[in-house]
Amino acid sequence: MLDDLRRSTNDETFDFDDDDNVLQLEEDAEEKVQRLFLGMTAVERMFLSIFFFMNVCVLGLAMLLATQRIEF
Repeated sequence: MLDDLRRSTNDETFDFDDDDNVLQLEEDAEEKVQRLFLGMTAVERMFLSIFFFMNVCVLGLAMLLATQRIEF
């Protein structure tokens, strides 16, 4: 069984010049650049979500103080 495996690895049946076996990395990279959500990169979306979260926290705290649900 192991001898068959060794023999199969020594066979030169794989052709490295064949274009079907080559990964198309350049096309994949171009697709990732064009696939932007709302026209923003991941870092821009992260900062926007942090700003929205902080805005909700501040406005929520202000509303709780205004309705006297919490006191300092």
